[in-house]
Amino acid sequence: MSLPTFKVLGSFDTDRIIEEVQDYFTSKEHVSLQNNKDSLYDLDYTNSVLEQYGMFNSRLMTLRQKECYTWHRDNTPRIHLPLLTNSSCLFVLEDKAFKMPAGDVYWVDTRKPHTA
Repeated sequence: MSLPTFKVLGSFDTDRIIEEVQDYFTSKEHVSLQNNKDSLYDLDYTNSVLEQYGMFNSRLMTLRQKECYTWHRDNTPRIHLPLLTNSSCLFVLEDKAFKMPAGDVYWVDTRKPHTA
């Protein structure tokens, strides 16, 4: 039996996270939130969500319209928490495309080839 490559783990309140992080994310494309599970900012709700899902070395990341990352593999699976998205955004994993609506928590085996 093969292991899943993509699954929904739960959900979270996107508005609460956006409200907490907006001052740190004004003009940067990537903002680190944790370093080896140590929180870098006093973000009560955000940090509780990261802790709930056992996350570490977490970052906020953004892509502008009509941009995507290069086709690549990561060293470990990743957990994704989309904050803002639209119906045209896709996460491509191997030969399958997934939509990741904001507010859900996704576990993705990013050791496999992917892009977003």
